[in-house]
Amino acid sequence: MRAVACSRSSSRIDAGVLGAHFESEIREQPDVWRRIAASDAASRFAAAVAGRDILFLGSGSSLFIGMLGALAFRRRGVRAYALAATEARFDHGAYPNASVVALSQSGRSIDLLEAIDVVAPSRLIALTNDAASPLAARADIVIDCLAGPEIAVPASKSVTSMAAILLWAATLTGGKRNRTAATLDQTADDVADWLSGSGVGDVEAAARRLARRRSVAVVAAGYGVPVAYELSLKIKEASYVHAEGFAAGEFRHGSSAILDASSAIIGIVDEASRDIVHRPLAEAAEAEAARYVIGMRVGDIPLLGPATGDAFNTLAWLAAGQFLALSLGRANFVESDAPRGLRKFML
Repeated sequence: MRAVACSRSSSRIDAGVLGAHFESEIREQPDVWRRIAASDAASRFAAAVAGRDILFLGSGSSLFIGMLGALAFRRRGVRAYALAATEARFDHGAYPNASVVALSQSGRSIDLLEAIDVVAPSRLIALTNDAASPLAARADIVIDCLAGPEIAVPASKSVTSMAAILLWAATLTGGKRNRTAATLDQTADDVADWLSGSGVGDVEAAARRLARRRSVAVVAAGYGVPVAYELSLKIKEASYVHAEGFAAGEFRHGSSAILDASSAIIGIVDEASRDIVHRPLAEAAEAEAARYVIGMRVGDIPLLGPATGDAFNTLAWLAAGQFLALSLGRANFVESDAPRGLRKFML
């Protein structure tokens, strides 16, 4: 297998390039978001959970997007929680009357299906990329995340499509209008422009530097925290580089001791979190760790990824992190389409 430069068109990516499917699916995301903007997926989801507590169930990427969705609904005054499907047997007694939202790209994860048996929801809502899956067959309401077929093991477009639906649905629940079809379309345009421009070269250059580091910490606050968890998972999956996501404020309470000249830190930054995320980034300079930011600039720290409006900036953060994970994999000669020991879904 070989790692070489790719065409910037997803339809022309050389099938012999490492992570060809992963890159193609990353580049398809703006079109997926435009499909969601033209659909009723968010309004249907908002109607399905109206007036109820919400329990999001998932594993891996789906769990982290459930955490993002739960935070978005809690910000609108809704009691919403996220629970790992693999932990449901130990921690389900507090959610007897909640609407259970099961998130799964494939709809075939045995861990998730068994968790549903344990929780025994009065209403089951499936948010999935396969409306003909076993999960969908069990659900009272099915929301197709509209991502289309996804081949690479590291999920990309199914992750951001679920995030877009949940964030928009939470806004509809709260009665605000900052997340709309127009703002989702604008985010799609911004990310598409970045993916076709020179900015991806900055990510590839950063990946070549990060590939030589023993560990990467991804720090964030607010909506960025579940994104940090997701991006650290993507880095591990796609490149075999150790990465861990942290709430930026909590990172300073012990975990910052891991930083030294052999490590790196990536901050996910927006205006609301800038002061919190800046602190560990500043302290990382003293430890001589490599530093990067996603979202917006902080001083002279290199910025990776596109800029877009606040409404759906989490989608841009995810796309930037996915491309970084892909590029790290190529720098380490890893076939990120099929990482060792992993399958697309588990039966």
